[in-house]
Amino acid sequence: MPASKKEAKEFVKRWQKRLAAIPAGSNNEQQDTQKFWVDLLINVLGIPSNTIDSSVDFERKVRGRRIDVFVSDHNFLCEQKSWGIDLDKPEPRNGGMETPLQQAMWYARHLPYSERPRWVMTCNFETFRLYDLDNERPEDTVQEFSLEELQDSLYLLSFLTSNETSRLHKEQQLSIEAGAYVSRLYDALAKQYHHIEEKDERAQEEQRSLNVLITRIIFLLYAEDADLLQSHQAFGRYCEGDPAKLRRKLVDLFEAIDTPLDKRDEYMDEDLAAFPYVNGGLFADSSIIVPQMTPEILEAITDASQDFDWREISGVIFGGVFEGTLNPETRHAGGMHYTSVENIERCLRPLFLDELWDELHEAEGERTAAKRKQALARLHDKVASITIGDPACGSGNFLTEAYRQLRTIENRIIEDELSEETGNAGQTSLVIAQDSPVRVSLDQLYGIEINDFAVSVAKTALWITEEQMLRKTQEIYVDYDFDFLPLRSLSNLHEGNALKTDWSEVFPDDLTYLVGNPPFLGARNQSKEQKAELLEVFDGAKNAGNIDYCGAWYMKAARFTQGKRTRCALVSTNSICQGEQVANLWKPLHDLGIHIDFAHNTFRWDNEAADKAHVFCVIVGFSREVGAKTLFYHATPDSDEEQISVARINAYLKDAPDVFVYSRSKPLSDVPEMGIGSQPIDDGNYLFTDEQKIEFLQIEPGAEKFFHKWLGSQEFIRGKSRWCLWLGNANWDELKNLPKCRERVEAVRRYRLKSKRSQTVKAVECPAHFGTEILSDTDSILIPEVSSSRRRYIPMGFVDAEVFCSNKVRLIPNATLYQYGVLQSQFHNAWVRVVTGRLKDDYQYSAGIDYNNFVWPEPTESQREEVERCAQAVLDARDAQEGATLADMYDPKNETFFPELMSAHKALDAAVEAAYGVDFGGDEEKIVAHLFNLYAKKVGEL
Repeated sequence: MPASKKEAKEFVKRWQKRLAAIPAGSNNEQQDTQKFWVDLLINVLGIPSNTIDSSVDFERKVRGRRIDVFVSDHNFLCEQKSWGIDLDKPEPRNGGMETPLQQAMWYARHLPYSERPRWVMTCNFETFRLYDLDNERPEDTVQEFSLEELQDSLYLLSFLTSNETSRLHKEQQLSIEAGAYVSRLYDALAKQYHHIEEKDERAQEEQRSLNVLITRIIFLLYAEDADLLQSHQAFGRYCEGDPAKLRRKLVDLFEAIDTPLDKRDEYMDEDLAAFPYVNGGLFADSSIIVPQMTPEILEAITDASQDFDWREISGVIFGGVFEGTLNPETRHAGGMHYTSVENIERCLRPLFLDELWDELHEAEGERTAAKRKQALARLHDKVASITIGDPACGSGNFLTEAYRQLRTIENRIIEDELSEETGNAGQTSLVIAQDSPVRVSLDQLYGIEINDFAVSVAKTALWITEEQMLRKTQEIYVDYDFDFLPLRSLSNLHEGNALKTDWSEVFPDDLTYLVGNPPFLGARNQSKEQKAELLEVFDGAKNAGNIDYCGAWYMKAARFTQGKRTRCALVSTNSICQGEQVANLWKPLHDLGIHIDFAHNTFRWDNEAADKAHVFCVIVGFSREVGAKTLFYHATPDSDEEQISVARINAYLKDAPDVFVYSRSKPLSDVPEMGIGSQPIDDGNYLFTDEQKIEFLQIEPGAEKFFHKWLGSQEFIRGKSRWCLWLGNANWDELKNLPKCRERVEAVRRYRLKSKRSQTVKAVECPAHFGTEILSDTDSILIPEVSSSRRRYIPMGFVDAEVFCSNKVRLIPNATLYQYGVLQSQFHNAWVRVVTGRLKDDYQYSAGIDYNNFVWPEPTESQREEVERCAQAVLDARDAQEGATLADMYDPKNETFFPELMSAHKALDAAVEAAYGVDFGGDEEKIVAHLFNLYAKKVGEL
């Protein structure tokens, strides 16, 4: 949401009123500062509320002194003073007298270099002064405005919301640019492999060689820009010259940098000898195939060396972008999706990061130096002992971000410890002489990944991030010599199939956290091998074959954590918490003692590649611990989350009882059974548009009696007119004069004969009939199988027996107006929203889950009559809207154009609520909890 002048005006009124009630200089500066800036950032500047905690720091300490407002991502800090304080008046600080600007500049100078701001502000609630430190004398170009002038000065604060000034955005753009260089180099190298397009062992070996080769080249490009090699662009210069000689030069270089300095040939060429020993296993495999090089390859390397600065790429983001060079088919077959920093943090923050930051702020806030040092030491011990495993680590995004966050916290601890040791004066020789203060290690990370290229990328991403974090530590300990090379081997990253691997052989027994996003493959999209792996993991559990592939990771995690305190958080497609999968997956997990600790309900999951993948996901944090529960509620998949503390979270991600809704063949309540429409299985021969029907009848008018209105989900909701040609009751006397109809029947017969489905082949015996034929002789309630979850209500209606319906609708014959009213109400729609299966984010209405498990009310006669009256009012309100389809009327964007219909629905909702004997005022969370309680009681009675 962009900055709003209207909201700025309201903000000014709020704070003028609040400040007027406070004597000048007497307000609680710290408390009011937070309220003031949170209000300004969210309500005026439009920063999403769910990002405030992670993007704005009100507790940032610098050498024992606290910054009032620090927005690192947008290079901004503010020195906030109480209302009425003179912004030009010096105050006692740091053994002297400093103005608010001097205090702000002190922070700017003493922050680590990578965090130093461009914009500094001083503010006393009434006056804002903004300084741009890119100017040589920022005090000469100060921008000043008053609270009253805020709405006309919002442009001065635009940098706080602009992607152009965001460090994270710059990282994302840099990584996407890097991905373009990688793709160019990858394509050029791939052309030189002779067998890579074939499907044999040689092709596999060449593909592996290509993956290793490009990973090595990209690491060397990073190393030369990060000053890890003997000089800037050392690798690019080494590659210069005749392309025909480049292959030999690369082979020699790989051997040299994998050889310790003391074991190298003393007569080695000087240009090779100048390269450092790298180690880490990245250059160890001498068996890879290095093809002949071309001018195109040399040009790609040269451009990547000279035109791009690899030093600032994000290891977290780059892993996903790098692995995007895998072809789409390979990624889809493995169910691979790569993730943004924001979405990874949605997993990590509630799992452990928020707790660690809270502990850091608490330690920094201790009143005495002795207590601060003790608290910081305890936290440092804790951070250094955390172990994290990812059983589907892919290109290492989760592990890399977790490591980066742990090191960020550790760097803050190191900075605080140094401040306690030296005071504000600076470092001492005593501190400089100590061993490395860095205790968080890559050895704390563990992973399992089936794709060998992904493992190489993950290791590279972790090494890059380790070097970047060491650089930031160097900014704090400026005189300490941190050695990055040689690399460590990262033997904790295991290449293998996670479902066939014994996790206890990879992860330590005391693993602290288990995270990741297992492959996104639905039950119908798995290969035979993947299905077999899934069934083996679930070991005969009921309906295990209908579970998404990622469900196997949940079961393996549940078994691995038996007897442990390991806490887990996995990202999955939202289908595991909807429809029949809930009972199939979560009942076995529940029986193993698993509790959900926190969860994000359905949201849209983005990655960081240029062609973003869009998947509807949930995040589920779980363990064997019983404790506080937090639900991150998304009103829509694209909405910011609302953090809610709840008593419990069930498998449907609701604050409701732990019940599991299994598919059942009969309704729980005394209501008519639900059926389905017909499936022609006709290759389109029996279905017609209006135009096609007219054209057909012009040729064969005698066929008109055999045409019937045809309704499926789309025809019903969008008002599309379609017809079916049904010849099932036609006799020979009629058909012998209808050659075009006979041609259609013959075409259907031939089509069914080609099928591999036995049921379809059997339907060859009666080609004039639909393949699956279910015809009603009575009026029915029609419910579309597929409909958008954006709608408040699934549009339902009545259909008469003359209309033929497809298998894409659900039908309730002999249904009453009362039954229609209950089904069309908020109560039933709320139930469906929680328990139904979904395709992407569209409802997949089913009799077995949605209808048969729904517990109906037990109304009085007057309540039944009121439901019927309100139900008829809904139908009448629809009929009054000439030219509008159900899609038009029920589109959330159009509701204001149909006030009579929405009013009728509101009355119907109230009538059905009264029939249930409750007064929830339409509170959907209460409705769902009530229905789950009724379901639990009903099932218990059976």
